[in-house]
Amino acid sequence: MKTRGINNILRALLPILAAVVSSCTNNGKDGVKPVQTINTSMDYAQFYAIEDTLGDIKTIIVKNLWNGAEKIDKYTLVPRDSLSLLEGDEWAIPYPVKNVVCMSSSHVALMASLNEHESISAISGTGFITNEKVKELIAEGKIADIGTEELPNYEKIISLRPDVVIAYGVAGNSNSYIENLKRYGIKVLTIGEYLENDPLGKLEYIKLFGLLTGKEEMADSIYNSVCREYLQTKERVSGTIGNDAARTKVLINAPYKGIWMIPGQENYISRLVRDAGGMILGSKEGKSLSSQMSFEQVYQIALQADIWLHTNAINTMHELANENPLYKNIPSFQQGKVYNNTLITSNGGSAFWETGIVEPHLILQDLAILLHPELFKDTGKLNYYVQLK
Repeated sequence: MKTRGINNILRALLPILAAVVSSCTNNGKDGVKPVQTINTSMDYAQFYAIEDTLGDIKTIIVKNLWNGAEKIDKYTLVPRDSLSLLEGDEWAIPYPVKNVVCMSSSHVALMASLNEHESISAISGTGFITNEKVKELIAEGKIADIGTEELPNYEKIISLRPDVVIAYGVAGNSNSYIENLKRYGIKVLTIGEYLENDPLGKLEYIKLFGLLTGKEEMADSIYNSVCREYLQTKERVSGTIGNDAARTKVLINAPYKGIWMIPGQENYISRLVRDAGGMILGSKEGKSLSSQMSFEQVYQIALQADIWLHTNAINTMHELANENPLYKNIPSFQQGKVYNNTLITSNGGSAFWETGIVEPHLILQDLAILLHPELFKDTGKLNYYVQLK
């Protein structure tokens, strides 16, 4: 789940990038000792942990998969009035944070979920944000735009004197902006929530943000409430499905430059669909990595689909038909059962990849309504999905 420049591309490719990065292994460079697991008490998150500590100093552990070698980064959260104890330590971050730069729209959503809108001083790609309160602060000039990872406005960031820049790295990219910020004396917390394949694993990053903002109890309360609702919906669906034959068959995505990406069964989107009582056609078992398939390959399985989800930037049936006349032969197209996750967008930004990180229960509810409407006749409007007309 991003913002401007590469962020906007990442938003569309998150399932693919997450799968690629999570499959990386240590290449033995730089003498970094490979780390395969984190000793963690986290429920679902795989790539970070909160280390049990005594007193007011806290430790956050992040599994770093984007620097060419799998290693552990350790950040120390130090009370603001005690930061001098670790002065000059790039891994020491003052808390509760009051001045934060967010390089990802999902980080904005995690801050906003804790009512910390006004603690955000800058965002990478303000034009792509969908949260209304944050948009108001942007319009009032209280939240600045600091450019993209490829070309960040270092001068602006330095002038803001943030407590921390919350960033992310991507395997295969230089990620040079992270080290550049550190060289300027800026504290940087680099996390990879977009790598998590479990929807509740993504949500669990709210605990990390609860620590950062000094709102641990609030974060735990939101986490527990959302988990409960998510699991209730999942159980309601699973209680009616005896085997895979009863699952709704889903055609996912649409081709881009002739290539149709189908996520593996362990992918974030695939897990949401499965928890909602569906199965993605063409999805490979035991894989999170998306498979590249030609139109011809997907067209054959599309004829079996009960519903079609995520049509990229196409939001009308007319556009879809113009894209390829053969779409008209697909049963889900003929029956009007085509939906996109673009109900709330802003200049190409998407609430699905922004606020969706803290609302997986609502995304799952939407999918369950679409895949098994017979079970949810009393449920109201969709939160993230829209039917193509």
